Amino acid sequence: MHITEKGKLSLTVRIIIGVLAMPSLLLAFMLISEAIKGNFDGIDAFEIIYAVVGFFAIYIALTGKKFF
Repeated sequence: MHITEKGKLSLTVRIIIGVLAMPSLLLAFMLISEAIKGNFDGIDAFEIIYAVVGFFAIYIALTGKKFF
C-alpha cells in the first residue's frame, strides 16, 4: 500500500477502498429495508458481517487512517 509521510493512506488507495466498499453498503441498506418490513428471517449473519465490514471500509476511505 502507498502510505504518506503522515501515516495516512494515499488518496488513490482510499478511492479504491471506497469504490470496493460500495456493494456492501448497498447490502446494508437492503438489510435495513428488510428489517423495517419485519422480514428478519431473510437476514443471515454473513450478510450482517459483510455490511459492517463495508462501513469499516468506508470509514477508512474517508479518514485515511490505517489500522494494521
